[in-house]
Parts: sequence; C-alpha cells; structure tokens
Amino acid sequence: SSMELKRLVDDLKVVLDEPNKLEIFEYIRPLIPPKHQVDYDKMAPAPPGRKLRSVTLRRHGNESFGFAVRGGFEHGIGIFVSQVDPGSQAEAKGLKVGDEIVRVNGFTIAEAIHDEVLNLIKGRQEIELKVTNIGMLPIKERASDPVTWSYVDKDTKTNVRKGQEMGVTHKKSAADEVKLFVNLRSAASLGCSILSGPRHFPGIFVERVNPGSLGEEIGIQVGDQFIDVNGTSFMDITHREAVVALKSSKELNIVIRKGTGLPLVQKSGDVPPQSSSTINHPAEVHAPPSTSPQGNQRYDSASEESEDESTIIMEMDK
Repeated sequence: SSMELKRLVDDLKVVLDEPNKLEIFEYIRPLIPPKHQVDYDKMAPAPPGRKLRSVTLRRHGNESFGFAVRGGFEHGIGIFVSQVDPGSQAEAKGLKVGDEIVRVNGFTIAEAIHDEVLNLIKGRQEIELKVTNIGMLPIKERASDPVTWSYVDKDTKTNVRKGQEMGVTHKKSAADEVKLFVNLRSAASLGCSILSGPRHFPGIFVERVNPGSLGEEIGIQVGDQFIDVNGTSFMDITHREAVVALKSSKELNIVIRKGTGLPLVQKSGDVPPQSSSTINHPAEVHAPPSTSPQGNQRYDSASEESEDESTIIMEMDK
C-alpha cells in the first residue's frame, strides 16, 4: 500500500543518511511493485546529479546575488546552496537548495574553505558557477560536532531538518519528469503505442495506453513524453531508433515527462500513421517504414530546458 511504501522510504532515509549512499535508492527501484513506481519516484530522493550545470550570475547595481551557502574544506565537505530567495530569478530558473558548487569562475573549489569561496564571489559584477544537484545539506551546529546531513525536499526550495519527514508538498506539474522501472519478464506487453512528433513538436510521445496493461499499471499516460530509456536519450532520436531502444531489453529504466505531448496526441489524426508504433513484447515491436518523410521520423534539436545557457541573477550571502 501507499502507507507501507512511505514507511519503507522513511526507514531507508534513516539508514541512507549521507550523499554517498543515495544511489542505493536506485538499486531498490526495480524491487518496487509496478503500481507503486510513480509514488516511489515522488517519495524517494532524487539521485545525486552527475552532470554539471553552468550558471552565470550578473549583478545589477548594488544588489547582491540572492542565495546563501554553507560548508567548506575546513569542515571536510564542499560548498552547498542552503537557501534560495523566494520569488527570485534563481528560484524561477531552477537553482535548488542542495546544489553543490563545484567551480567558481573556472576555479575548482574542492579544497577551498568557506571564506575563500566568498572572496571569489564578493565584489564581482559577474561570476560563472558550475553546480551539480546532491539533494542533501550538511549540518554542523558547533565546531566540535561531526558533520551530519539532512534531506532536501526535491519539490521545494527549503531544506528539511534531519528527522523531519520529507513528504510530497504539491502535485507534480505536467512538465515534471518521473523515473520508472519496467520488468517485461512478467508481462507479454508494455501495452502502449508511441507517436513521433513532427519538426514543430519534436519528441517521442505516448499515443495510447491499453486498459489493464503493464503501462497503465506503472503510471504511463497518454501524452507522456519519453526522455530516456536505459541511458539512451530520446531527445534527439529517430522513430525507428526509439522503437529499437524500447525493445532492446526486458528490463527498462524509463524517464518520462508527464503530459507534454497532449496537444499533439489530441490532434493525432493529423499525424501520418507511419510515425506511430505499438510497443508490444520486445520481439514483436514494429518500426515504421523507411519510406516515411524524414520530417516525421526525425525531429529537430530537442527543446530541453537549457540551464547551461540560462542567465540567473541571484543574491549571495554568507
């Protein structure tokens, strides 16, 4: 039940109490029953970020940069974003509490103490940060205390004190991503059809989900967009390549973006039939004919959120 799942996640968070243990949540994901996959993804902390995001900060007038940090080499840890001002551009652009700052103005700060990092930032009109999301914050109330860690609610911009339950504070928006594990060894079919969007609406989308299917059980819905399958990005992929990726294994780690394809699917009568495929048993998936127009099989550069190129204006306080 959902209550048992919540109890499991809460118990895991007591044991998995530092960043280098967070990956264990990913190892547990395949053990979660299909009907609870979406709830598990909401409750479990996000896996530590593996990719760096580049954030350029520009100061206007005398304003400061709008977020606070904690940590430093003197504590045996890195520098973490501990606060983001509500309503700021930092919040709007996605800077998160729990982000670790890895570089400042090209300088690696792994061995920098707190004041050295602040000196790299203070007095400058423009700085460039490289950050990665960890999803936890270090806590050290007194100099003699050991460093402990608190989980950050991935749906909010504030940290959660150690021992405080995380919970889900609001329903995920249609643009949120959900990670699912699919075991096709126990089902004859995923039970859904995919649609390849045209150039003006690029992506691989769910066109139909059969009632009672495994796809419905794990929470896949019409209009969902496939973002990644077993490490293969679906952001710049042909329809045929998408079909091959979906039939490549009986165990699929899928990342979907909820509801982004609904405008396209609702008008699917205008989409050529050769740009859709039914995802049956891996051995029975049919790719679209190679004679279909290139514009309906392969789409232009994906409209990913480009945090790397976004200019984010914030305030920086010690």
